[in-house]
Amino acid sequence: MSQNGHEAGLLWPRAAAAAGVMLAAIATGAAGEAAPPGPPPEHLAPLILETDDGGGTQPPAAEKPQAKPAETVPPIRVDEEKHSVRIPVRFSRAEGTVEWLLSAGQTHVRMSVLVTERTAAEAARALERAGLAAGTAPAPVGADRVLPPAGTTVELELVVTRPGGTLLRYPANLFLATSPGGDPVANGRWVCVGPAIVREGDATLLVTTLSGSLVTTNLRDSSALVYWVPSEAEDYVRSFYVSGVPLPAEGFACELEIRAAEAKPTGANAEAPAPETPPAPEPNAETGVGPTSGNPTEGP
Repeated sequence: MSQNGHEAGLLWPRAAAAAGVMLAAIATGAAGEAAPPGPPPEHLAPLILETDDGGGTQPPAAEKPQAKPAETVPPIRVDEEKHSVRIPVRFSRAEGTVEWLLSAGQTHVRMSVLVTERTAAEAARALERAGLAAGTAPAPVGADRVLPPAGTTVELELVVTRPGGTLLRYPANLFLATSPGGDPVANGRWVCVGPAIVREGDATLLVTTLSGSLVTTNLRDSSALVYWVPSEAEDYVRSFYVSGVPLPAEGFACELEIRAAEAKPTGANAEAPAPETPPAPEPNAETGVGPTSGNPTEGP
């Protein structure tokens, strides 16, 4: 036998053995694929087993509460002839210090008397449609002084709708006090200045949308639409709280009406000035709300 034939004879058994090993491995792999999968190792097991995980069934995880669809929230209503806007609101039931009578976007719920599901942009457009001219936001001067805002003097009322459609009105400042649970504030006025807008080139940013600040008592706030301006607004030393007035019961439809203030008569036709401190409201035992002097004599 030649040398080449001898080498070929030696290689053949080795190749045959290697092929046998490969076939055995393939057969083993095929058999493994045919076998049903076992449970995964404990450290690889799914955190929540669903019905198709192969490891038994578990009750599905609790669904997260869905946000209230925008179409179910009442719209902002504008009366262009009366220069008024009505924003759907609800009481936050906040306690303690407050800086906002009304906020949007769930931004300041714990420090707002009222909140709305409508956006700040919608409120700003509504005020513009109502013809409430924009003004100038307050400007801080030093550490404890502020220049009061300049703009349209407006009147704010909470409009509560009773079953059957009867409306009750409450001055918005009725729910603000200068001490926790104290008497409603009286010395001051509401001023509408419009939204805070930043422009850079062709881009426009509505800052009020970011802050969610619609109606505020904080004269350091530079992005609100409406401000409560105390008579002594130059000295910024006052904190505001939720007053001790009972709030309407849950479930009543409420709107915050913002309208241009009526011109005050002058000269011989002028009436005597109203008392600075309104009389305390009379709580209604059925719903927990009491009207003020000049309002309907029965609560919701």
